[in-house]
Amino acid sequence: LGLWLLAFALWLADLWAQQSILESGGGLREPGDSVLLSCQAFGFRFEISGVRWYRQKPGGSLEWISIISSDSSVIQFAQPLEGRANVSRDNSQFVSSLSIWALQPRDSARYFCVV
Repeated sequence: LGLWLLAFALWLADLWAQQSILESGGGLREPGDSVLLSCQAFGFRFEISGVRWYRQKPGGSLEWISIISSDSSVIQFAQPLEGRANVSRDNSQFVSSLSIWALQPRDSARYFCVV
């Protein structure tokens, strides 16, 4: 039983290691500019998962900013981004993108996607 548990634990560790998200975009921007952020998923069934976007200011907690459902039928934004953002996804490419325009100083943060 001990060897079976060890083998199962190693299999889970290998499965976990194969699942990843590649985030791109961002960098320094001026107020009024726009930015396009993307996240690409690897190693799991992206097409059945909703994608949530968060941001975190230095020293702050995570702030939810957007969600897009697996079939794009539900799209929501936090109030600070209403009317200044768009979120999309391409299930065939396992990618979700978040664009924000009319950037403001309060948008300065690190952005994350969660699948």
